[in-house]
Amino acid sequence: MNRSVIRSSAREIIYKVYKRCLAESEAGQYLSDLNDVYKRTAEMTGKSVSTIRRIALEGQRNKGVFSTPGKHRAGRPRKDLDDFDLCAIRQKIQFFYTVKKIAPTLRNLLPVVREDLQFSGSREHLRKVLIKLGFKYRKCQSDRQALMEKPNIAAKREVYLEKIIENRNLPDDLRKDIIYLDESYVHTSYKLKKCWQSIDIHGIKENVSKGKRYIIIHAGSENGFVPNALLIFSGKNKNEDYHSEMNKNNFTKWVTEKLIPNVPKPSIIVMDNAPYHSVVRNKAPTSASKVSEIKLWLSENNIPFSDTTRKPNLLMLVKQHKPEPIYEIDDLLNRHGHTVVRLPPYHCDLNPIELVWGIAKQKIASHNVGSVDIKAVAEQAFQSISTNDWRNSCQHVMKIEREYYERGRTLYDDIERIIINLQDESSSTESSEDSQQTVDEDSPQNSDEDCSGVEYLDESIFDSD
Repeated sequence: MNRSVIRSSAREIIYKVYKRCLAESEAGQYLSDLNDVYKRTAEMTGKSVSTIRRIALEGQRNKGVFSTPGKHRAGRPRKDLDDFDLCAIRQKIQFFYTVKKIAPTLRNLLPVVREDLQFSGSREHLRKVLIKLGFKYRKCQSDRQALMEKPNIAAKREVYLEKIIENRNLPDDLRKDIIYLDESYVHTSYKLKKCWQSIDIHGIKENVSKGKRYIIIHAGSENGFVPNALLIFSGKNKNEDYHSEMNKNNFTKWVTEKLIPNVPKPSIIVMDNAPYHSVVRNKAPTSASKVSEIKLWLSENNIPFSDTTRKPNLLMLVKQHKPEPIYEIDDLLNRHGHTVVRLPPYHCDLNPIELVWGIAKQKIASHNVGSVDIKAVAEQAFQSISTNDWRNSCQHVMKIEREYYERGRTLYDDIERIIINLQDESSSTESSEDSQQTVDEDSPQNSDEDCSGVEYLDESIFDSD
């Protein structure tokens, strides 16, 4: 039975009436029985005796302080966005600039991603996603506002494309193989979402819990997977992102024992900007460093300073002479003749292994029927992926590379020609996006200590089965 909510102000009045009746009863002026006090209060307020009892108990428990209970509204269900969804949203923004020739705003972008990508979030959710992707809402040359990509991300993409395209254009005898590596994961409950079934045959049953999680590390090129480079191990933390299961030691161990021995020719190794990929060897002092540490760094790098110079000016000297970062994993691979090229931030669509993950997981889900060893199923799935699968994935990425490269002129040289549709201009809510703090992708947490709760890999993990 639905009961109407009595607001806090009304409950407070009822409680005061109850206290008055109780005081008169204790003084012998009226009834002495407590039940009669409840009844008298109910008659005076028009509420039931059970309601009076409940309000009296609440008042005694909270010392006469009442609060109105809020309504419990179920929030709008959100679909978790994976790397493919994020890359697809980025592609939609570029589609507005290069094809539609209209500046994208939240108002005109939201219905497109809802229809084409089944995006279920709100406008505010989309705004946060765009900030995460490195976009910000700012003034453009026409003094109107448009959704623009952050220049540092675009610059990193241009540098990456130049290196990759330059290698692809070399003669066959000088061209290096491009090896793409990445990490992924799969749960023991990873199964098909739909299957043929009937009243008598129930098909695949969905697990109640996700179950054990396995972390997968692999590498490959258009020639297929790197032989014997696959590593699958069980994760310990079920609540965090799978990246928390990795750290510098685990990743370096895999590179040393699984990758380098199986890539004999000097190659280009492509990886993303995960913290354990980007541990800096020549890390410069920061504002968290002590003055003595800053002075020691300046002295070691032969940078003059006065003993009376204070910390803010010392940090300015560090900033002026800060060297290009030297990553530990780059140094390790360089010693074996390989060149490391890092993907630009938020550009997983330039890594063909992401497409291979999709093929492998589809095979894993289709064979995860009944009680099976998910690790063994995963190993069989990777063995069944052919060189042709890899070649098709690499060709798809090469097409995306050319599109990015050709769109550069439209996005940056001819940006002043973009038509801004006044009917699609953003509301005041959108215009405030320029003041929102954006994600700083240039400050990765590169320290190994940031991977809390990481279990180091046992030596046996790298033993061949």
